[in-house]
Formats: sequence, C-alpha cells, structure tokens
Amino acid sequence: MPASQQQIQQQLEALQQSYLVRLQQDWPQIVAMAGQLLDANDRGWQSIAKTLKQRFHTLAGSAGTFGMPQLGQQAKALEMELDSWLEIDVRPETELKQQFLQMVQELSNHSSSMPQAIPAPLFQAVDDEFTRKAHILVFSKDGELGKQLTSAMDPFGHQVVSCRTLEELKAAVAVQKPDVLVLDMPQSRLAGGLKKLLQQLLTNQHQPTVLFVVGEKESFNQYLAAVRLGASGYFSKPVDAAAIELRIQRLLALRQQARFRILIVDDDVMLAQHYQLIIEQAGMEAKVVNDPTKMLIGLQGFQPDVILLDVNMPDCTGPELAQIIRFKDEWLGVPIVYLSSETDSQRQLDALVKAGDDFISKPITDQALAVTVFARAQRARQLAEMMIRDSLTGLLQHATVKERLSDEIAKAKRSKQELIVVMLDLDHFKRVNDQYGHLVGDQVISSLANLLQQKLRKTDVIGRYGGEEFLLALPDCSLKKAKVIIDGIRQSFQAIPFSAQEQSFQCTFSAGLARVDTSQSTDENIDRADQALYQAKHNGRNRVELA
Repeated sequence: MPASQQQIQQQLEALQQSYLVRLQQDWPQIVAMAGQLLDANDRGWQSIAKTLKQRFHTLAGSAGTFGMPQLGQQAKALEMELDSWLEIDVRPETELKQQFLQMVQELSNHSSSMPQAIPAPLFQAVDDEFTRKAHILVFSKDGELGKQLTSAMDPFGHQVVSCRTLEELKAAVAVQKPDVLVLDMPQSRLAGGLKKLLQQLLTNQHQPTVLFVVGEKESFNQYLAAVRLGASGYFSKPVDAAAIELRIQRLLALRQQARFRILIVDDDVMLAQHYQLIIEQAGMEAKVVNDPTKMLIGLQGFQPDVILLDVNMPDCTGPELAQIIRFKDEWLGVPIVYLSSETDSQRQLDALVKAGDDFISKPITDQALAVTVFARAQRARQLAEMMIRDSLTGLLQHATVKERLSDEIAKAKRSKQELIVVMLDLDHFKRVNDQYGHLVGDQVISSLANLLQQKLRKTDVIGRYGGEEFLLALPDCSLKKAKVIIDGIRQSFQAIPFSAQEQSFQCTFSAGLARVDTSQSTDENIDRADQALYQAKHNGRNRVELA
C-alpha cells in the first residue's frame, strides 16, 4: 500500500539528515585526497585526479537535491577544473594546484552549512476511486445542447445538469464540482465571472474539471480559442454525442489505470532513494537499482513505463546501459531519461544519439522531476495503448483481444473458474450505413463500445472483433449471470436515441454466449459463441442466446 504524503515527507527529511552525516564523514577524505594531488608524482597524479573528479561529480549531482545548491555548484566547478587537467593529460603547475586546494578548503565552509528545508509537494497525480460515471455540467444559453446530451448520456449512467445562466452554473458547481464542463462557446459570453470560474475549475490541484468546447464550425481560430480557454476537446455542431461520450470514457479511464512505474538506475544510493520518494509522493511507483549489472533483472520483474538512468556510473556508463536495454525488442518503446550533472552539451547529445530520449541535468527540483517523469510516463502509456486499441472505439483490436482471451482461458484452467466468451453483433447495421452514411454508423459503433466499457467490469476483456462485431471475455462469471449482464446492456443500448437527417432512430444487437471449455482452443471457443450468435440472429435478432 502506498505510503501517505506525511510519511513520505518524513522519510525525505530523514534521508536529508543521513546525507548530511555521510557528507561530514566523507569530507575529510576529499580534503586529504586533494592534498595528495599536490604531492603526487608525474605517474600517480592522474589516478588521484580521476577518483577526486568522480567524488566531486557525485557531490555536484546530489548536493542541490538535498538542499545545498551552493555546495553543488562549487563541486561542479572543481569537477570541471579536474576534467580540464585530465583532458590535456598534463600535470598542473604548483600554482594551479595550490589554487585548487584553496577552492577545496573554501568548499569546506559550505559542506558544514545548514541545508534548505525540503518543500512540501506541489504536484501529485490523482488517486481517486475509479468510476465510469461522470458528473457533467452543460452551459448553453438556449438549453438545447443540455437536452441533447442529457438524452444521450442517460443510458451510460452519466449525470447531466444543464445551466443556461452564469448564476445557475455557479450554483451547480457549489453543489457538486463537475468532472466535465461542456461549454457552448458561440452562446457563452466569456465575461469576467465565467473566466474566473473556469480558472478555478481547470486548475483545481486535486482533480481539475475537464473542459469540452462546442462550436459552430471547425477552424484553426476556433481550436486556438478553445485551447486558450483550457479545453481538452472541441466538437462542432451538430454535436456527435457518441464522440463526446467516448472522450469522457477515455478521460475517466486515466483515473483507474495502474500507477505509472519508474525504474531508477543510479549508483548513488541516497540520491536514488530521494528520487524514489519524490516519484512515489507524486502518485507513481518507483524501483531503484544501484548496481547497473542488475538492471535487466529489474526490467523483467517491474515492466517500467520510464527508465531514469544516471550517465556517469562505475564499470558501466548510462549510455552503454541504454544500448543494452535497446538490444531487446520489448524495451524499444520504453523512454530512457538520463539524469546527470553533465553540462557539456556535446556529451549530452552523444548520450541521446546512442539510445536515450531525454536529458535532465542535476540538480533538478523535486517539482520538476515529478512533472517531467509523469508527463513522459503518461505519453508512453498512451502510445503503448494506441498500438493495441481500435482508433474508433478505444477497444482492443482483433489480434489483441484474441490474445487476451487466450490468456484468460489459461488462467481459467489454472484457477478452475468459469469463463464466458461473448460474440456480439449489431442488427441490420448495413441499413444504418446505407440510409444515414458511414459517419452515423461510426457513431452507433462508438456508442455501443462506450456502453460496454461503462457497464462491464474492469477485469472483463472487451474488443472490436471486426466491423460491427465485438468479442468479450467475462472471467469468474457463470453463464446465467453473464446472460443477465449482456441482456441488461442490450436493453440499455436499444434505448439510446440516434439522430441523422432530421430523423431519430434506435439500434439493437444480438449476442451469443458460451462457457469456455479449457480443453478447446481459443478459436474453437469463439466458434461456439459465434454459433449461439447465429442462433440469436435466426430467432429474430435483438436477443441473447446461449451455446
């Protein structure tokens, strides 16, 4: 169970105190090593300089994180000075070495100074209890948009409140903060009161409201105006309610997805622990690997969304480790973000060219680290989902849903639990396409997909099998219970009003259910459900039949 924010803050403060203790223990060794550098001969000075450079590099990357930015900056200057000596491979003159030792001694003052307090977190990912039912406010002067969306959203269980004046909108917000606000932009004068209310809703730290804008037409200027209002979506009239509902489902789904997983590879134990706490404080899950040679084990057992990789580590550098990661096809899509106090832009570019995706310079503020990692992880998760999901419905694609069904059959065999496979097909769908056009047909398909996602469990598998056909897998569910569930969805779907060419119409579907036989193949189980679907069609459609 994730630690509370207070617990994490206490752990961060304790870690800062441990860092100070370590610094006080290490500092006499660093000063002594600097003195040895003065007395070293032509053959021995390079070894001491390399070791001392690594010590200052580590200090430069960690001191700012633990509230001592000036110490980190001066350590960086000393690291660069040593780097310049090593680059030309010439032993420095006595005068330069004396100046260097004086810099080290001056740095001692900062090493014993009190660190800055660790600030409370500003960024936290939302961790609300998941629901697929949204509270929606519609702000439209004539109320027509509200009526349309109320009718369209009711079968999905969403609560829609229509507001025609700013006063009504403020009163509705006071009663319950909306998950979604739909703004009829042409009819809504963006007076100061509305702008202020939008700002309050959209910048709510705990859970901001999502703003959708409805406009008369689609154009660059309309899009730009919507973006400047803070909108997450723009829809033109006549409004495609199914498209709005699909967008709502996708936004709500973000709240219930598994926490982002971040793998941190850094040989500095305390610094890595600090990053781990900051990432967990932001609502993500983090795992630390301090030994680069153990990184592959961490990858396989953790399945990260983002890898944070230190550049300068002993035995194996960050770029070398990144190239090893890219040897495996399954890790090609995982973003690798380098963390380093390296300031040489050419070295940063060289690291990115080899295998990385981004470069973060140490020290980095806790807020910047959390936001950067969260944004990277969210984008990576979205791209991964797009690869396996149907673009129209957001459901699993044909190959993926069959693969998931195979996995569920294997689980059912191990657990000896029931598993139901469902084949579902829209009735007379060709008539819809022929009479109203394919765009309207897409709205019908999207509406059914949305309803399935809204009504079924998180553990159920839902996929678009092809065209107007859907494949479902309901684990740990009896055949009798599955029939009740699918029949309930059938009744809800036939109540959804669709409109096109100034006409209103309803659609229905037929479904076939089969209890999975774990001794049969995936295709054989699908075929039995398909036969039950054929029987439902033969018996008059708009019905559910069992195999």
